[in-house]
Amino acid sequence: MVIVTWFTMLFACGIGVGIYYWGVSEPMNYYRAGYENRLFKLAYDNDDQRAQQAIFMTLFHWGIHGWVVYILMAILLGFVGYRWNMPMTVRSVFFPLIGNTIYGPVGDFIDALSIACTTFGVCTSLGFGAQSINAGISRLNPNVPMDSVPLQIGMIWVITAVATISVLTGLNYGIKFLSQFTFILGLFLMLMILFLDNTWFLLNSFVQSIGHYFQYVLQVGFITDTWEQLSYEYTNVTGKNLLWGSGSNTLYNPITEATGQAMADPVEYFNQHPKEWMDWWTIFYWGWWIAWSPFVGMFIAKISRGRTIREVIGGAMFVPIIFTFLWLVLFGSLGIKMERTVELALNVKPTIDTGFINCTAMGYESGMPVEEKSIALSNLGYYAIACRNHGDRIFDVLSPYGPQITTFLHILTVVGVFFYFVTSSDSGSFIDDTLSAGGMEHPPAIQKIYWCWMEGACATALLSAGGAKALKAIQAISICAGFPYTVMICFMCTALYWACLHEVGDEHFMACTIFSQGIWDWTENKQHPKVAEFLTSFPQRILFFLRSALAPMTQLYPVLALIEKDNKTSILFHIAGLTATFYLWIIFLILDNYMPNVYTIGWCFYFFFVFHLATIRSQIREYYSIYGFIINDFFVCLVMYPWVVSQLRFEVLVKERKQD
Repeated sequence: MVIVTWFTMLFACGIGVGIYYWGVSEPMNYYRAGYENRLFKLAYDNDDQRAQQAIFMTLFHWGIHGWVVYILMAILLGFVGYRWNMPMTVRSVFFPLIGNTIYGPVGDFIDALSIACTTFGVCTSLGFGAQSINAGISRLNPNVPMDSVPLQIGMIWVITAVATISVLTGLNYGIKFLSQFTFILGLFLMLMILFLDNTWFLLNSFVQSIGHYFQYVLQVGFITDTWEQLSYEYTNVTGKNLLWGSGSNTLYNPITEATGQAMADPVEYFNQHPKEWMDWWTIFYWGWWIAWSPFVGMFIAKISRGRTIREVIGGAMFVPIIFTFLWLVLFGSLGIKMERTVELALNVKPTIDTGFINCTAMGYESGMPVEEKSIALSNLGYYAIACRNHGDRIFDVLSPYGPQITTFLHILTVVGVFFYFVTSSDSGSFIDDTLSAGGMEHPPAIQKIYWCWMEGACATALLSAGGAKALKAIQAISICAGFPYTVMICFMCTALYWACLHEVGDEHFMACTIFSQGIWDWTENKQHPKVAEFLTSFPQRILFFLRSALAPMTQLYPVLALIEKDNKTSILFHIAGLTATFYLWIIFLILDNYMPNVYTIGWCFYFFFVFHLATIRSQIREYYSIYGFIINDFFVCLVMYPWVVSQLRFEVLVKERKQD
């Protein structure tokens, strides 16, 4: 029973309401639309294979690639929080890498960013949740308008009130019981659909879709739309460098000027899907997963105390994925089945290659059936799903089972959506409470109320000011705020690895030391006692840093003298190489104002400088038995070379006790 409770809590927090909204709509968007909906991620020859591709792409976006972000954060935070007794805040996950520096400005920034991501994410969810509930109530009572802002604001505050009570009662009562209740509602709805419709077809679809997922997930996970995004060069009239190297000065303008005519449309010419498709869907989706990672990851960590890493990976990633896949396959398959049924009934043939269906020929206008045949089918509960609005689609697939059952299913869906939004709101508020209280186990009650009501007030203001457009804007802000997490997650992988090495007492790891000064120590003006006489004031430290930034070879001379054992010839070769590559980088960047594209030569020299510096850092690590990898050295040198140079010079000052 404890395992079931744990699963329902993490599932309700992680994705619960999303599968209601997108379960039917997302596969349909990939399968069919009232516009040319080209999508060529997998090879297909007929509409059956196109339908299977639509299901696969939905599972791809909701599968391992998304959940691994949550689980990485959860494992690492739980590890340092429960095994090392550190504060339960996001800054703590970087302790294995930067040590006590997490308690300074760097850690403050990480926690502030996490609060922003959580708050904006919950506000957006409240707004979209209110709109979804509004659509469901309108379906039950046609007298209720579809876009009633007062009703949506009222729903936000009802959700906020229930979430406040849930948060005040804590994890072991309100949040736990609400999660169990909402999960049971969803499971009940899914089982009813499975038994009401063609059970054999739905189970076949699930088995087949799982097989497709395992067959293609590795392949599609590496797809970057290489040839589709090459088309930025073929269509870039504005001259903006939309992707690195796709500026019109490199291709479009000279070619069109030479031929005296515009280039052909590559989408039509080469039968491509749109070059923006990955930005519209995959990057957006995973940006949203990453933006929610501090919130969901911390919540999973909070409810997973006492569990092993193996249990968290198995129970908190693979079990939710399997259940999510079952839901998405069932509802997605029903949506495709209904769309096909109506197309065959109305004898309107789609364009399989582009996914286009003529909604006017189907008898639809603005998402509503307007002709006799389409109205007659809708009275039976059958709709052209591709021609319907997003919010209507889940209610459409629940409609062909008779008026009483249909009404019951619609009520069940509205209640399920409502409580899933409550669990998302109370979970988000709970995490905001914990973060803003510095990881305190039991934050003050007034603070819990503050965060719940602040999120409700923010969502209300957004709906009142701009409705859906404002919510999409705050959603975009949340994803942008989550962008730093894309980089931070890479460092989290290293942090978890180092933490595990320390915990198991790995001989090589334990035998090594660390740098006397970390890369981020400058944020707190830390000074090592052995060299305090050299860097006694802030101006001296600024000068030390400027020398590293503007003349790195002068700082590196004593470092090279150490590792080259005062071999002057070798040292001079090193200094000459560093000097040439560093200053040629700057010179060619300046010359680009007068000689187009010579900046590329400059960046080549910069990379040679970085390779050289990374090699020196690796040699210093080996000399002093400092743990690390050459890949770490390279990337740190690539983005933070002045700090690396300062760190290397500082290390020699500390270890050799020589005056600068």
